[in-house]
Amino acid sequence: FIAEGTQGGPYCIAGASLGGASAIELASTDPDQCRGLVLIDAQGFVDGVGPMASLPKPLAELGVQVLKSNPLRSSANQMSYFDAETFATEDAVRVGRLHCLQEGWSDALVSFMLSGGFSPSAKVETIEAPTLVLWGRQDGILDGAEFANKFIQTLPNGRLQWIEECGHVPHLEKPDE
Repeated sequence: FIAEGTQGGPYCIAGASLGGASAIELASTDPDQCRGLVLIDAQGFVDGVGPMASLPKPLAELGVQVLKSNPLRSSANQMSYFDAETFATEDAVRVGRLHCLQEGWSDALVSFMLSGGFSPSAKVETIEAPTLVLWGRQDGILDGAEFANKFIQTLPNGRLQWIEECGHVPHLEKPDE
């Protein structure tokens, strides 16, 4: 995907939340081509998917159905924003579920879970590209006091930018900052 999209040339990549773990995985495996990284409230120090990796496949499939349910997505939506009254709308829940409703998503997530998931924590220190860590100060999902600061302590070339009065999704809640 990256080779095709960049014609094999250098790239910068951004990842938010679990997408941050994916971006870390990519940046660490292709250091000569990754020229920059943006991590947004990123999962970088939590490896794997825990006990979900050892679930029997039928239970994993049931779990995936719960993950895309309206009640769970609505709850996650409320937790994602500092200003939930403004941003945690029914439209936001619908948009937040779009990926869950795509053909093949359920099977792909079951495969991801049963594979054990990402293991980015040991790879963070290997990333030499300049890295901007953006973090909503009031993130209710991943504790910035712990994780944002750990990125800065671990990344050789990292810079932290706090986004005030903002939750887990600063790219949605405060896009102009």
